[in-house]
Amino acid sequence: MSARSSHAVIVRPRPRGVFTFVPDTLLLTRRHLLRTARTPQIIVLSAITPIMFVLLFRYVFGGAIHVPGYASYVDYLMAGIIVQTALFGGSSSAVGVAEELSEGITDRFRSLPTNRAAILASRTLADMIRLTYTMALVVTVGLLVGFRIHTGVTETIAAFGIAVLFGYSCAWLFTLLGLLVRDAETAALAGFMLTFPLVFASSAFTSTATMPDWLRTFADAQPVTQVANALRALLNGGAAGPAVLHALAWSAGILIVAALLSTWRFRKG
Repeated sequence: MSARSSHAVIVRPRPRGVFTFVPDTLLLTRRHLLRTARTPQIIVLSAITPIMFVLLFRYVFGGAIHVPGYASYVDYLMAGIIVQTALFGGSSSAVGVAEELSEGITDRFRSLPTNRAAILASRTLADMIRLTYTMALVVTVGLLVGFRIHTGVTETIAAFGIAVLFGYSCAWLFTLLGLLVRDAETAALAGFMLTFPLVFASSAFTSTATMPDWLRTFADAQPVTQVANALRALLNGGAAGPAVLHALAWSAGILIVAALLSTWRFRKG
């Protein structure tokens, strides 16, 4: 055997499966966040919409809307605004996924030795990080216009955690939507059609007691109402146990089903 062959370099194949999922997810999440940082208009525009809703409902409609049990409408409103922010923030996942599919970026990732599950997980994780920032900004604006938290630190952290979990679940739901439609403009329209009925046919901005019976049945059962009620119970006081359980059940159910279906659809191509 020659000296040259005796010193041959042994190239070990890159490990696959669960061993690459975490590092690949973190690496691709960093890519998504850097891409957002290079386009600051995305950050600004994603924050403007919920802030406009806070100011609109606080000063334009706030004087005309009275909810029993709340001395100040803004204390009732802010839970709905936070849930709306989570839902609207998740809808950007549909557009982002559809854009990367149509531009061929996803196909490039598939051609690399990258964990397939990490491609989707990194997208939703980056969206959750951006959503956390947006929620914090919305709450800050709410505090400036009169919103007050009437419970302790533990309840406040729990409320924020439930809101972020719901937003993360919605990010997976809209990721599935983006994988199905595969077109950015269609994804934006489909996201609009899904989010608006859920937000406005709910307890986000007013009590469901004022709605017709047929609409109230839907509004009381759907996830936006359940999560908003849980946040109100945690931030304003009251029996939070049942509301929190319903909010967690909805969020976990959406997350599990949407993540499984998204992964299946993505692997199918």
